[in-house]
Amino acid sequence: MPPAKSDDKGPALILTDQPFDPDDEKNRGGGDCESGSASTPDGQQNTNSPAGLEIIEATAKTWTRPWIVSTYVLIWIVFFTDSLQQQMAASLLPYVTSSFGFHGLLATTSIIAVIIAGVSKPPLARILDVTGRNQGLIIMLVITVISLIVMATCGNIQAFAAAQVFYWTGMNGIGYVLSIFIADTTTLRNRMILFGLTTTPYIPNTFAGPAAAQAFLEGSTWRWSYGTFSVIIPIICAPVIAVFAFHSRKAKKLGLVSDHGQGERRTIWQEVMYWAVELDLVGVLLCAAGLSLTLMPLSLANYQADKWRSQPIISMLVIGALCLVAFLLHEKYVASKTFIPFALLKTRNVLVACLMSGNIWISFFCSKLFFSSYLQVVYNVSVSKAGYIVNIFSVVICTWAVPVGVLMRWSDRFRWLAFISVPIWILFTGLMLKFRLPGTNIGYIIMCEVFTSLTGGTVIQVQQIAAMSAVPHHEVALSLALVALGTAVGGAVGQSISGAIWTNTLPGKLRGFPARRVEVRLGRDLRGPKCAVEI
Repeated sequence: MPPAKSDDKGPALILTDQPFDPDDEKNRGGGDCESGSASTPDGQQNTNSPAGLEIIEATAKTWTRPWIVSTYVLIWIVFFTDSLQQQMAASLLPYVTSSFGFHGLLATTSIIAVIIAGVSKPPLARILDVTGRNQGLIIMLVITVISLIVMATCGNIQAFAAAQVFYWTGMNGIGYVLSIFIADTTTLRNRMILFGLTTTPYIPNTFAGPAAAQAFLEGSTWRWSYGTFSVIIPIICAPVIAVFAFHSRKAKKLGLVSDHGQGERRTIWQEVMYWAVELDLVGVLLCAAGLSLTLMPLSLANYQADKWRSQPIISMLVIGALCLVAFLLHEKYVASKTFIPFALLKTRNVLVACLMSGNIWISFFCSKLFFSSYLQVVYNVSVSKAGYIVNIFSVVICTWAVPVGVLMRWSDRFRWLAFISVPIWILFTGLMLKFRLPGTNIGYIIMCEVFTSLTGGTVIQVQQIAAMSAVPHHEVALSLALVALGTAVGGAVGQSISGAIWTNTLPGKLRGFPARRVEVRLGRDLRGPKCAVEI
């Protein structure tokens, strides 16, 4: 796809600059990008690209500056709505699990949801490349709406947990599709600025989300929060879908899109088998089952009579390990198309970005999953105030995202940001070991949260640009999918560790205190019908 000209007939502000060229970067002494596949310019059209990629490359030629700016505004509104719902859900989740009498299963429900949402990214990237961005957005929207309806009407924790899996798959999928569209229509130098702008809705919603959650709890029930957004989200996404469809049809009318597979007709069974092979559904299922069954026992063992010796726990661990082994064998010897593009992992930037992503989210979820409950019990703060403190990470990284993108744009480099951020991140993460002990002023905890958020947010930006800078345009979606998969695995591991501590270690520690002291510390307000914490 050639870049648009600098006139009023194309989105020149976004598309005129050439992306980072790795070799040119090295010649200037930067050395941030790796040569190889990255030597293909980010905007270059791939002659062997799938139909979906050809559609987006052809459609990009039909955009005018007013249209693309308007679309970015619509996308920002979608991110705003989704982030508001996510912030509300995060504050309500302890109350949901407690209403069913299973607050300790908070980790378990989150683990499965995060894993499925993560492993769905590579297949989703393939769907986007084969069918187009708009089709992927519609699929993710349908999944999100159905899951919200199920969560609003569920009668037990099992139904809610199942809906959570589809909810995070759909919600993260919507954000992923829109991020890929931004990557399609921006150059690498400008991309992180646009990515940063899409995170700014989390700044106001950090405060609006917990407050809205408390309003739902006091005015009605947590169910209405999910039901309300099952109507709002489709309305907000509809204009974006309409704009995408309009420009896709416009490209076809102008003859910019060729007919793929004209005359080729498949039966329903052939269609099912085609997508099963194309998406490597067997590999997806084996990977998801293996990770879930291996990590879930960490938070479930305490609910069994024999703890770790119980047959269900042992069975889950054994079957999970076997599924992971079967997954590796399947990807190596059986799958004609693997759902994880292992060839991309040979690119150093992509591999390091995935490892960094997993490491960040292991660290994050080890302490954050039950952080709200901890603050409400130990510091006796309200739901909204606990939500504000928990969401410091979100508001800081979103506030800092655009300046980081500007720094990358200004310096043409990104590695130096990681060199500065990682040591500071390690320092303040370590200080939490001291400052979160009993008797510590809550201000020290807030200070550590701010600094770890600043540095962690910088590293997140660096890993994304590192992955995208090392691949040509037709592999950008897959590179971001791999980073998302690393995020999912890291998040699942972190939540498993957190859940294991909460369900296995914390009860024993509490039993070491006098019963009256524990009773007073918990407070009667947390033991009523709307309890947030149950120990």
